Amino acid sequence: AIKNYKVNLVIKILIISDFLIWSSYQLFAPFFAIFITDKISYGSMETVGIAVAIYLVVKSIFEIPVGLYIDRSKSEKDDLFVSILGTSLTAAVYVSYIFIDSIYQLYILQAILGLGAAIAFPGWYAIFTHHIDKGKEAFEWSLYDVFLGIGMAASSAIGGFMADKYGFNILFIIAGSLTALGALMLFLI
Repeated sequence: AIKNYKVNLVIKILIISDFLIWSSYQLFAPFFAIFITDKISYGSMETVGIAVAIYLVVKSIFEIPVGLYIDRSKSEKDDLFVSILGTSLTAAVYVSYIFIDSIYQLYILQAILGLGAAIAFPGWYAIFTHHIDKGKEAFEWSLYDVFLGIGMAASSAIGGFMADKYGFNILFIIAGSLTALGALMLFLI
């Protein structure tokens, strides 16, 4: 039975932190294309595609070098530091969306967002890998995935309601704040 499974504290903290981070992202992610086409001067579906591509290309370029850098040390301190740094950068980008009105500002923020992800992900994955309980790998990854799925589902619905009623700015403020809280939680490790 599930109640017989004990999950160590580090894994719990990582799951709760990512629950906050990914749920906050889903507050606006399903509607981000609408934000771009409605609120960015000359924003179009092409702009949306290029913005997503910029994020993914920058993330892909920098993620392996960050992973190689943090693997040079056996200490988890650098893993933790990069996770907090990258997540904090992500939070700052979310709040910064409030202040942009041009395609080029959007593209710059998307590049910074990609850099934040490239910095955060390798450290987080390394810590999770080091602390996952032997013999419970599938359960703990499933637990992680279920918590994130439920959080993202709920925040997508809440985000749609909030965007419709209050606009995008409140979503970006909440997303940035919850992401920052997710980064701060990592200090508990």
